[in-house]
Amino acid sequence: MPEEQLLLPLQSRQDVALADLPAQAFAPVLSALEQLMSGALTQLHVYGEPGSGRSLLLSAVAAEAAQRLGQCILLPLRQVVFLPADMLQGLESCPLVVLDDIEAVAGWPEWEEGLFNLYNRLQEQGGRLLVSAAMIPADLPLQLPDLRSRLARASVHVLPTPDDAIRQELLQTIAQRRDWQLEPELVRYLIERGPRGLGRFTTVLDKLEQRALREKRAITVPLARAVLD
Repeated sequence: MPEEQLLLPLQSRQDVALADLPAQAFAPVLSALEQLMSGALTQLHVYGEPGSGRSLLLSAVAAEAAQRLGQCILLPLRQVVFLPADMLQGLESCPLVVLDDIEAVAGWPEWEEGLFNLYNRLQEQGGRLLVSAAMIPADLPLQLPDLRSRLARASVHVLPTPDDAIRQELLQTIAQRRDWQLEPELVRYLIERGPRGLGRFTTVLDKLEQRALREKRAITVPLARAVLD
C-alpha cells in the first residue's frame, strides 16, 4: 500500500517530526504514541493548554503513521465541522484516524452521531483512534452520551507546558536537522521574542528559513527581527 497521509480538508503541513520533540518532556506521550503505532493501544486521547502543540504533534504523528502503517487520516475538526458529516463515511478503512480538536463538534448533532458511528466501525475493523482536545474526555462538552462514553475509554495523556527549555530544545533539534548554524545570541532572541506556543513558534522557524532562502541571507538576529515584526 502506498504511503498516504490524508488531511481533510487540506491544511499546511509543518516540517516537524516526532523525533524533533523534546524527548524527556514528551516521554509519556511519545511512549503512548509508540504503543498506538504498534497496536498495543487502540485509542489515545492527548490534551493540553493552548500553545502546548496539540496540532503540531498530531501532524507529526500523521506523517510518521503514513510511513509505518501505509495510510493515516488527519481530520482538523475545527475546520470541517461546518461541512457535511458524511465525509466520515469510509474512514474506518484507514489503520489510524486522527481527530484534532474533538470538542469542536460539541453541539453539532450530525457530527456527534457521525463520530459515534465512526468509532463503532473502527472497533469492528480493528482500526486505531487518536484524539486531541483542550481537556480530558470527562470534561468534553459533548451532548451525545454514547459518544462521551466511547471516548472515555481512551488512554489519556497530557502535553507538557511549553516553557523556554522545551522551545529551546525543539529549536536546536530542528536547527540541527536543517543544518542551521545558530549563534547563541540568535537562540536567545528567538526564545525571548518568539511565540510561546509550539505551533506558532515552529511556524516562525519555517518563515525564517523561507525568507533566508528567498533573500539568500544567513539566519541571523536581524533576519529573525524582520520576520517577527
